Amino acid sequence: MDIQVSNGVDPDYNHPTRTYEEQIQCVGVFAQPMASEKLTKRLYKLARKAKRIKRTDVGIKAILKAIEKKGASGIVVLAGDISPFDLISHVPLVCEEHDIPYCYVPSKFDLGASVSSVTPIPIVFISRDEQYGDLYDKCYTTVDALPLPL
Repeated sequence: MDIQVSNGVDPDYNHPTRTYEEQIQCVGVFAQPMASEKLTKRLYKLARKAKRIKRTDVGIKAILKAIEKKGASGIVVLAGDISPFDLISHVPLVCEEHDIPYCYVPSKFDLGASVSSVTPIPIVFISRDEQYGDLYDKCYTTVDALPLPL
């Protein structure tokens, strides 16, 4: 049986689903502030809705360009299980300089799936739109209220 594999991912392979608690165990100590289970689900839902109408930026370079050069405002969602951490270690500092709320979620695989990607995504930037304004406002206020690391 010959199976075509695109992008290195077998479409018939069922990725095992892990609970939030199991995912938290794989997160690095640097991932602060961490989103709660309820907030994580809301952020995934928000990212899915924003991706449908192209209001997301994916990837470190695109997000830093949007924040620093275009002055965009929104929510930054980072994956807590990224390795090596040095890839995204500077992003929280940029977010704090530009008063953009950010938080970590436990899984880069789930973050990638929420924006319809088969590859793991370490970082997503979500901009506001009227189609999902209520959900965005709830997530924005919750993420903004999370305590920042010292």
